Amino acid sequence: MIAKQGLRLAALGLAMFAGVMVMAQNKKEAVERERAVKEAEVPPAALAAIKKLAAGAPITEFAEEIEHGSKFYEGSWKGPDGNVDALVTAAGDLVEVEEAVPAGKVPAPVRAEAEKDAGKEAKLTWEKKTIVMYEAHFKKDGKGREIVLIPDGRRYHEEDETDKDENEENEE
Repeated sequence: MIAKQGLRLAALGLAMFAGVMVMAQNKKEAVERERAVKEAEVPPAALAAIKKLAAGAPITEFAEEIEHGSKFYEGSWKGPDGNVDALVTAAGDLVEVEEAVPAGKVPAPVRAEAEKDAGKEAKLTWEKKTIVMYEAHFKKDGKGREIVLIPDGRRYHEEDETDKDENEENEE
């Protein structure tokens, strides 16, 4: 009897865990999504920025992406080493560029670390990702402060004078 109750409780716990996982996955999917769009659906400022980045290369596809509650637009084209994707805000601010690169153009320490994680036999493909961030410096409550933000206004990093002092001590 006690064993049956234990099994029932374990099954109930497993079912509840599975339900929470499904809800979490659905929430993530609701927050982040990507859909193909036509050129005419891309806001003018975003379209102009993508075309400028493509530098005359024909843009092969456009997408609208929702990430962390912010809307972005992506354009793709062929670069010298393969596909290039540029992500911009609706206002045309550059967020990131991803471009395919051959292994020979990847720094040796980066290749070594990736091979260590993936295993020597893994076939690796490479993209170089350039991310735009903005750093602001100011004083607040008598302390020097620094925040790093990405183009949609989200904080990437925050530091105050005490953090810098500790970091400088650790480097010595």
